[in-house]
Amino acid sequence: MQLVVDKIAKAFGIHEIFKNVSFMIEQGEHVGLVGVNGSGKTTLLRCLLNPDWIDDGAIKFEPGISVGYVQQGFAEIHGTIWEFMSEACPEITALRQKLAELEQAANGLSGEALDECLDEYARVTKRYEFIDGYNFENRIKRVLIGLGYTEEWWSHEAANLSGGQKTRLMLAAALVRNPDFMILDEPTNHLDIVMTQWLEKYLQEFKGGLLVVSHDRAFLDNVAVRILEMEGGKLQSFKGNYSRYLEQKAIQTATLEAAYNAQQDYIARTEAYIRRFKAGIKSKMARGRQSQLDRMERLDAPVHNEEFQLRLPPAAECADRVLIMEDLTIGYGEKVLAKGINLTLRRGEKAALLGANGTGKTTLLRTILGEIQPLKGRAKIGNRVQIGYFSQSYERLDPQQTLLENFVIEYGFTEEHTRSMLGGMLFHGDDVFKKIGELSGGQKARLVLLKLVLDGANCLVLDEPTNHLDIMARETVEAALEAFDGTVLVVSHDRYFVNEVADRIWEIEDGQVKDYKGNYDFYLEEKEKLAQAAALAAAETAKQRAYEEAKAKQQALVSAVPAVPAPSKKEDKARRYSPEEAAKLLPKVELSIREQEAMMGLLEKRMADPANHADPANSAAMAAEHEEYETKIAQLMERWELLMEALEE
Repeated sequence: MQLVVDKIAKAFGIHEIFKNVSFMIEQGEHVGLVGVNGSGKTTLLRCLLNPDWIDDGAIKFEPGISVGYVQQGFAEIHGTIWEFMSEACPEITALRQKLAELEQAANGLSGEALDECLDEYARVTKRYEFIDGYNFENRIKRVLIGLGYTEEWWSHEAANLSGGQKTRLMLAAALVRNPDFMILDEPTNHLDIVMTQWLEKYLQEFKGGLLVVSHDRAFLDNVAVRILEMEGGKLQSFKGNYSRYLEQKAIQTATLEAAYNAQQDYIARTEAYIRRFKAGIKSKMARGRQSQLDRMERLDAPVHNEEFQLRLPPAAECADRVLIMEDLTIGYGEKVLAKGINLTLRRGEKAALLGANGTGKTTLLRTILGEIQPLKGRAKIGNRVQIGYFSQSYERLDPQQTLLENFVIEYGFTEEHTRSMLGGMLFHGDDVFKKIGELSGGQKARLVLLKLVLDGANCLVLDEPTNHLDIMARETVEAALEAFDGTVLVVSHDRYFVNEVADRIWEIEDGQVKDYKGNYDFYLEEKEKLAQAAALAAAETAKQRAYEEAKAKQQALVSAVPAVPAPSKKEDKARRYSPEEAAKLLPKVELSIREQEAMMGLLEKRMADPANHADPANSAAMAAEHEEYETKIAQLMERWELLMEALEE
């Protein structure tokens, strides 16, 4: 076991976060930790990293193992990206310095002192090889490129990166250290789909233990083999990935609900019996039943996490063509991000806009909304279309205002009505007096979603609406958007969310916007078909190139063989070559025959493929080429026979 957690507890004052939490993680086991925001997941991770912080219980890591940790947020970082990454594994730096010192010291030693120095050098080298120090720079390059830092980024000052970029860099540093056990807190935040898929593959190959907190359901499906759920201050373990966990959780919840309700019904009936007969002729029986109740082990009530309410109003009528892009080019100044965009989003359609970070997704949204002028072409909004915009930067929320002030000022509602609406988004009591700038990302997202409901828009343009939301909240947003009868254009890196909501995929790739008329699963299938077709085309091109090269080589070889004049009838029986001449020419003629036969064999394979006969002209060309090979082989065989006759005479 790389990690053993035994009955730990943690509380802040009178507020108990969790108690009696126990679990173990084996070498190479990859475990996902899930739970609603505020359930104690990050607190549990902090306890694992600092066992002295717990109130009770014990935490034990396997002695001598290294633990890597990537938290939400980031620390101060200095130097260029490459310099920062080069210092990510201090042990490798120390071992390299030690080896250099030993090499220098060995030059001035002899005898027993030299033997001791060489023994020390061997021990250090063994450790250096064990932690793969020789491949450290290659590992850095692989991780940086996988997380979106191509070579032109490596000389950038790390301190000048954005918050999301710094978080990615911290993740890269943790992966490069290649620890024995890794703890990751929301590692897919700030990663696009391509980077997330790269990280999934990297972690699938990771041989150490892994504990990861994530709200990305597809990521958990692809990485985790066991799910730990933090709920109501307790921890439960479920075998399998996230989808398997959902199945088991549904069965468990139904069973616990039935058992709890049955016990409560029995308790109620027994207590009624006791009240009725405690002073009568059946008082002895009543006391017996009271004893039974006193001894009964009461089941805990099933946990029901509070969910916020999100019900989008019916969409008002509008034009059939909601968003129209005609020969649109987007970008900034001289920088073109995408061009030649000709797309129309119609009433009731729900499209997801995908693409790697920096390809122009947010730029396209802002161009459609008129916040940025197009470089070419135009983007139009249809008649009677009212846009509701969810921005990643939450521009509609004044950080200096309280929640109550922000909504009362913008919408003019009474305080009572505003409190009621905010309560539906899980802001209760004095929460409404908090300044918006003090709220978490998930809380701000809930406020913007509430404003979309109040705006009554019939077209929603959403830029990463599920960022910072836990899984339960994401499911609430999914359900609301699925039920919405208006039009939706959403940017999201949550593959599970996109698959549930979108019926059309727009992907920005290589400066073009490609349109896939289906959900995310359909998009993946089409991408796979395109990839296979491209691979087949590349293979066919390579095959044709090899065929042409071999053909050219064969023609050169054939032309190198001296032409043998066809004998006349009178000369049929005359000896045409001396034995010496025949011995010299025969190997060349035999080689030409073998190569012509090989080339004809390749052609016959092509002729056997029905796909190569779709074009009649191609079929005729292959037939003519086959006839040409037969003629050449026949001529070469005649020469071979003459040469053999010359040798025999």
